[in-house]
Amino acid sequence: MLLEGIFLVATTASLSLQQGFVPDRSKGAEWCCFVVTMDDMDIDADIEDGDGDKPPTCLTCFSSVASIGNALVAEESRDLSTLLSEIASDSDEDELKRPWGGSMPGKSPNMPRDFQGACERLLSHCFKGDDSLHTEAQCRRRFRVSSSIFQRVCQSVFGKGCFYPPTKKDATGKAGIHPLVRTTAVFRMIACGTPADCQDEQWQIGETTIDKAMKCFCRVMIQEFGDHYLNRTPSLAEKNRILAKSASRGFPGCFASWDCKHFVWDKCPVALQGQHKGHADGGKYTKILEAIADDSCYLWFVNFGDPGSLNDINVLDKSSIVGALISGNLDLKTEPYTINGNTRDWMYFLADGIYPDWAIFVKTISRSSQRNKNDKRFAQKQEAFRKDIERAFGILVKKFHIIARPIRYWREETIRNLLYTCVILHNMVVEERIAELGHANLTEEDHARHYEASDQRNDNVNGNQIVAKLPVVGDGDEDDLEDLMTRRFARANSLHHLMTNREMHVQLKKDLYVDMISKRRNKKT
Repeated sequence: MLLEGIFLVATTASLSLQQGFVPDRSKGAEWCCFVVTMDDMDIDADIEDGDGDKPPTCLTCFSSVASIGNALVAEESRDLSTLLSEIASDSDEDELKRPWGGSMPGKSPNMPRDFQGACERLLSHCFKGDDSLHTEAQCRRRFRVSSSIFQRVCQSVFGKGCFYPPTKKDATGKAGIHPLVRTTAVFRMIACGTPADCQDEQWQIGETTIDKAMKCFCRVMIQEFGDHYLNRTPSLAEKNRILAKSASRGFPGCFASWDCKHFVWDKCPVALQGQHKGHADGGKYTKILEAIADDSCYLWFVNFGDPGSLNDINVLDKSSIVGALISGNLDLKTEPYTINGNTRDWMYFLADGIYPDWAIFVKTISRSSQRNKNDKRFAQKQEAFRKDIERAFGILVKKFHIIARPIRYWREETIRNLLYTCVILHNMVVEERIAELGHANLTEEDHARHYEASDQRNDNVNGNQIVAKLPVVGDGDEDDLEDLMTRRFARANSLHHLMTNREMHVQLKKDLYVDMISKRRNKKT
């Protein structure tokens, strides 16, 4: 029986046409139509030679034709699409997959690096006590932190993640990189903003190794020090110190300044470039850091990750700092203070003109609205006080050059961990400076998070007070969890309503204005 079939097979331009193939290029498609007959396949000859297990050969030297013909002989009832799919799947399974990694021909061998020598040089240069080559001032300049903070960080990351002890050896029996060398190389990258492949010259560490160490270091820093130096409520001693300093500067009850800063994202994916391109930095792709800082440039609460196309108002609408205020993680409650005869019991923040008229914000007087010299003096005084957050951003960027330059990481999580790590190191340096100046002696209990609870002062209700107006929420009965959550939600809703009250904002700004004028007159007399 003569078996004939007509097939439509896709071909490429590089495939040479064999006998029996008539390409059809009338529609520009790379398809060819050919006819297969029993005369084109020498199947019987293969069977007689005892090679029945081998696929039949084709006179046209096109193996796919022989495969299709053999399949048609076995099962004539199958359609063409099913046969083609089976042939494609069989050919994919038969292909040998190249193993990933490992030693193989053509792969570059590992470089003979001197890990032990790098560790010995580092110890002799910086960590040999009085005999060290570099002084304390030089270590501060190279690592942007003091030697005590550096040693504290090294002790915390030792044995965690990739910072394993040096006794662990690799497959060749050679001791690995010392954790101190890894930590030093990471500090140098954060401080100087050097690329990962530049660390090989001094620290004998490859590019991929130091990149992995950087990501691991950021995760460990947030895990170990995040509760102490990142997004926490100030202790009572810290709050009293800040409020006393603010009162001496003419803004009693002011806790900190509130603002945002853009950081350029060099490796922003194309799919995200539309939402990250904003007005800042010449229309580059940026990420926004929202923060509040006191007069010591300590960053109490930060919120990072919003795209650069947003402005300060859009960021405020989805800010985690506002959420901390409402939930009580950032305690607004303070001792009652009096301004121009009006008593208040909440802390407020200084902000620029774009922020909304909320009761927790005190803004400047715009130049177009200034009517006299007193308006100009108030604006200058408020703007000078609000420079605390600008100074904090400036110190953060100048101290850690890795965020001063366009950030060269792809993943948003990696960039967020890097920014939070820089904030933690910055706050550690600021806290050490405060302790050296004798303003505060912080303990571990001071680092604990504080939440608002019921207080007897809430009984004295005042029209200008926020916290006193809130419903009291105690611990309640553990069995009545639904009632407790309902009262907490009612309190959070009331706090949000009072925080965003415009009348209280106008009255607070007016009281500060009058208080400034009266103090100036009393000083002259």
